[in-house]
Amino acid sequence: MARKKANQFDIDEIYRNLRANIEFAQLDEHMQVINIVSTFSNEGKTTVALNLARIMAAKYQNVLLMDCDLRNPSIHKQLHISNAKGLANIISEFEPNKPIRSYDAIRAVKFETGERLSVLTTGHRVPNPSEILDSRRFGEILNQARKEYGYIIIDCPPMTVTSDAVPISNVADGTLFVISSKDTDKRKARAAIHDLQRVGGNVFGTILTKVQDLGSKRYGYGYGYGYGYGENNREK
Repeated sequence: MARKKANQFDIDEIYRNLRANIEFAQLDEHMQVINIVSTFSNEGKTTVALNLARIMAAKYQNVLLMDCDLRNPSIHKQLHISNAKGLANIISEFEPNKPIRSYDAIRAVKFETGERLSVLTTGHRVPNPSEILDSRRFGEILNQARKEYGYIIIDCPPMTVTSDAVPISNVADGTLFVISSKDTDKRKARAAIHDLQRVGGNVFGTILTKVQDLGSKRYGYGYGYGYGYGENNREK
């Protein structure tokens, strides 16, 4: 698979720094399952999930990237792979204690830079995404995946489009919240983060995307990151 060239930012170095910060955040609690969420669509969450999973796979074995945006899946488009089988298929075929990697829906992706990544796309459309993601079977699938993969990165649906992100945040170890410097309404993002925290989601960091290049006054595809968005760091 061909990688897109970085523009004015060293994307890989930024994600390596993000990986190091996640490792540092694990001093007290292991962050094995990390979900990536945003306020709205098109704020860069899928790109963040994909690049974070790729950089994790460069250092660790057995990294799984899951697309849980059952309403508007994007991972298969970015990776140019089939979405004929995916999470929806595993949910319908799931057998307790059967290895997740044994399902046909799990795809192995190798990047030109050498990283090897396991990918689970959404699969066929389902009429009830919220019920599926809040189901006991989805939890069982994730628990089985925990036994087989060192890290699981989840591309989560946006907060203001659907409530699908809530059950995913509750079963993940931590949530990274994506904020677009160009597109995101700050008040709505803050409200979405507070909503996740109120229902028990562990929002342990924020990612700033589409950072403006002040020299050219154009918006590039750089990424910033921050940590510690908790009770003591909420904007007044």
